[in-house]
Amino acid sequence: MIAALMCGGKGARMNDASGIEKPLQRIKNQTMIDRVLHALLSSQMFEKIVAITSVNSPRTSSFIQNLCDSSTHIEVMETAGHGFSQDLSAILSSFKPARVFVVPADLPLLNAKTVQGIIARCQINRPCVSILLDKAFIEKLGITASVVFSVKATYYCHSGISIIDCSKLKFGWNLTEYYIIMNEIEIAFNVNTKRELELAESILENSL
Repeated sequence: MIAALMCGGKGARMNDASGIEKPLQRIKNQTMIDRVLHALLSSQMFEKIVAITSVNSPRTSSFIQNLCDSSTHIEVMETAGHGFSQDLSAILSSFKPARVFVVPADLPLLNAKTVQGIIARCQINRPCVSILLDKAFIEKLGITASVVFSVKATYYCHSGISIIDCSKLKFGWNLTEYYIIMNEIEIAFNVNTKRELELAESILENSL
């Protein structure tokens, strides 16, 4: 299995006057992307980790490239930076026939145990499995839900994590999507704003 670490977004909602790209925002003296990389590497579930950067994140690209020089398990690919879904679609075919664990770089509470748990729950015969959370669970944590949709009058949010079987890709990447609901705080904080970054840091401090 390959991990595709999505880290090419503009991060416009962070409103950071310093110009620090979102994956490089720090939480508990570590960048968010460092924390996610640590979770992926520590899980020991992946043959390699490919960081998907873009023209929107040149500093992140440089940061990752430096890591590539010191680790044989990390690679980098650059996309046009048209958006999460578009960038993902552009690179998936290059991973055939592997299964790909797609994860955004803005999940700073992610840990190895959670990564292992997600993979264990995803049936290997499913072409595309996305991890969702209840909208009500997200809002109780003080997070503003972004991508929201309803199934039988219940509202859900995407965590940003999916497992995709690239061997099933043919023309485009329209695959039957299956859902798993996991109301876990480790995947709830898909950080988009300074306030959410502060909330995530508070949770880490209280867990010590």
